[in-house]
Order: sequence, then structure tokens, then C-alpha cells
Amino acid sequence: MRLTLEPGGDVAALVRGATGDSRVVVIPATLDALAMAQARAAIGPLAIESAPATRVNAVVPAEGAHAADVEAAVAFLEQARSTTGQVIEIHQRQR
Repeated sequence: MRLTLEPGGDVAALVRGATGDSRVVVIPATLDALAMAQARAAIGPLAIESAPATRVNAVVPAEGAHAADVEAAVAFLEQARSTTGQVIEIHQRQR
């Protein structure tokens, strides 16, 4: 399940309130530095808390990242049954 963290949102509450065996949190690049650090740091502990029934991962798209690249990363994590606690960064494509 794809989850999007909103500015001011609580990543732990977002993950804990969702259903399904896979939760992929999209952490927007527009968060301030502290909120970004907190969200990224929470993924590993949330994955441990949720295991083995649920996998928790995250995707962090940089400003200017293509939506198709973000969706591909989310789809990969949804299907990667042995992957949990990971954060994938999506950077802007080079021209």
C-alpha cells in the first residue's frame, strides 16, 4: 500500500493506521530538514515493529524527480517480499 506523508504528518501513525502486508511511505522532499530526518529514521524501527507480517519501506523523491521513477520504486518495494526497512532515494534525471 502506498502511503504519502503530508507536511506535519506523523509517519508512525500513518504506517500503524494502514492495512496490508506492504506499506511504502512516500516522504516528500518538501519537508523541512528535521521532519525529513525523523521520517527517514522511523522507517527501520517501524519495519522491525511490524515484522514479520508487514513490510515497511520508503521512497524519498528529490525535487524534480519524475513521477514515473517514483511509481517504479514504489511498485518494486511492493513486490520485493524480502525487503523491509529500506529507504530508496529518487534523484532528478541527468540531461
